[in-house]
Amino acid sequence: MPNFALAVDIGATKAALGIVDEKFQILDKVEVPTGAGTEIWRDIEGASKSLLSKTNGNCIGVGIGSAGPLHLDDGQISPVNIPNWRKFPIVNKFASLVGTPNVVLHGDAMALAHAEYRLGAGQDANNMLGMVVSTGIGGGLILGGKLFTGVTGNASYFGHHTISFEGKQCTCGRIGCVETYASGPKMVEHALSIGWQSEQHDFRNLAEAARKGDHFAIESIDRGTLALANAIVNVLGILDINTVVIGGGVSQAGDIYWNPLRKHVLHEAKFAGFLEEIDLRPAKLDRDAGLLGAALGVLDNERE
Repeated sequence: MPNFALAVDIGATKAALGIVDEKFQILDKVEVPTGAGTEIWRDIEGASKSLLSKTNGNCIGVGIGSAGPLHLDDGQISPVNIPNWRKFPIVNKFASLVGTPNVVLHGDAMALAHAEYRLGAGQDANNMLGMVVSTGIGGGLILGGKLFTGVTGNASYFGHHTISFEGKQCTCGRIGCVETYASGPKMVEHALSIGWQSEQHDFRNLAEAARKGDHFAIESIDRGTLALANAIVNVLGILDINTVVIGGGVSQAGDIYWNPLRKHVLHEAKFAGFLEEIDLRPAKLDRDAGLLGAALGVLDNERE
């Protein structure tokens, strides 16, 4: 086996780990839970050792995409939706585990944006907002053909900018964050509060109920996409860009999600007076976008 990277994509409910070669092929991968009650690092460490034990090439580094916020100077992470990880020393943990100092940390949505720009739906875009809409909501920016990381590595901290200063309090402590209205669990929570009934309280079932005409499910998805549309237009208006690539589990629901989202984005954008050709695109790399984006941190020869 030639050179490869160990790629790690850490989200609110799961962490995906994979072996990615220099041609950006995922040769092997595994997922472990990151929810409440799990021994997160123990499971990640075990999965990493298992993956590495089956390789016979050279691991040139570890690429990590993690929910934020990040503390890049210290190699630490404090994912909002993983409350028992605060300033967790993820970089040092992997450096010790793999025996390499080459550990590159990015935000998970930043990793998705990078992957979709280099390998997926955004390859023709010089400027692009990439987004993950799932248990949480995150963003990443490509500006002038380069991944934009910002001063601290937390650029486009999308899910936690507020769209309603008199709204609900978010898990992060701020009032009215877009994640509070537009994430999968929050759309489900709202549907239940207005009368939706289901044995399984997840977005997959909410979307299926909406397809079958359940008006509570339809109303909740419409509300969530309106919130997301406002947030998207805020960012596009500030940056004067028009391409948006959206991935994550919620985005895979099909027309029942995309149709109201497109409608609301176009409606909100018309008030700006200059956002006339917004291009909303579904991510092409699906569940592998985060892993490939994490691996690009190590393998991409075009990175600065």
